[in-house]
Amino acid sequence: MNILVTGAGALLGQGILRCLKLTNSNDNIITADPSPTSSGHWLGNKSYLIPLALSPDYMPAIEKIIKEENIAIVFIGTDVELPIFAKHKEELEKKYNTHIVVASSAIVDIANDKWLTAEFLRKNNFPYPHSALTSDRAGVQKIIVERGFPVIVKPVDGARSIGFEVIKDQERLEIFLATPNNFVVQERLSDNEGEYTSGCVVYDGECKAIVTLRRDLRDGNTFRTYRDKETSKYDETIRQIAGTLNIEGPCNFQFRIKNGQPVIFEINSRFSGTTPLRCFYGFNEVEAIRGYIFDKKEIVQPVLKEGVVMRVFSDIMITNEDLSTFKANGVFDHPASEQFNFIP
Repeated sequence: MNILVTGAGALLGQGILRCLKLTNSNDNIITADPSPTSSGHWLGNKSYLIPLALSPDYMPAIEKIIKEENIAIVFIGTDVELPIFAKHKEELEKKYNTHIVVASSAIVDIANDKWLTAEFLRKNNFPYPHSALTSDRAGVQKIIVERGFPVIVKPVDGARSIGFEVIKDQERLEIFLATPNNFVVQERLSDNEGEYTSGCVVYDGECKAIVTLRRDLRDGNTFRTYRDKETSKYDETIRQIAGTLNIEGPCNFQFRIKNGQPVIFEINSRFSGTTPLRCFYGFNEVEAIRGYIFDKKEIVQPVLKEGVVMRVFSDIMITNEDLSTFKANGVFDHPASEQFNFIP
């Protein structure tokens, strides 16, 4: 089977590639990314240079790869590509008899917007972070009166804590309220009980499997996760939220605890950076979805291990000659790299 993984250089794209490598299949893995030095290019069977996602030439390049390589399934490795694939999903699947693993545009919009995420939770009577757009001064002041300082200010479409700021007083807050921007103000959720990430696989309005982990962050990314007898006690609430969202495929929920309840502050309508880490606990989300789509293999809640997973770097080397060839041709068949793993 020919599988396309986009965003080969991103943490998410690399995670998908790692999960595919852990399966027992003989799939032909095609990678696509705008940069020839994206490490994921050198972990598959064939690599393509493509335009940036926001370029008008992006989708024609993707279509060309799907057609020429007879791609059976597309896994998306960056956030910026999700709305584009969601928009063209039905068209691509009918035209090329392929399968695009992406949610609907409506769900991608909710997940990509912190304000819409909070509103989805509120309107469906789930625990939610009290939120207001910076353009809604009255709404912001209501949060201050009811919850007090500090509060969180962040872009509605932010990721990896970029643009995130803890606001401790009205003077600093006024800077955000006085200028037009795309920021949302939210109550600050305590991390006394830790921060959690839940990876779900949802089909037919049902959360088929879930793995919840407590996590430590560094530079906005998870670098250490924990699973014990306590980490799954919020699963039922997350399952209900995932089913109500009615996503098709993978979804990730990030939350903290308030009054004994999980309060989600971010939804990712895709695989997540912790997807490959969940393999260590006993669930390969990528393999499960591949099997469900093509082998009609039912996805069931896995029996999970307990422990700690610590993320480490792994190095690869490519020759200047191969890199130059790739840059010149825009495509590289059977890319080879010398890999330096901590564990041989």
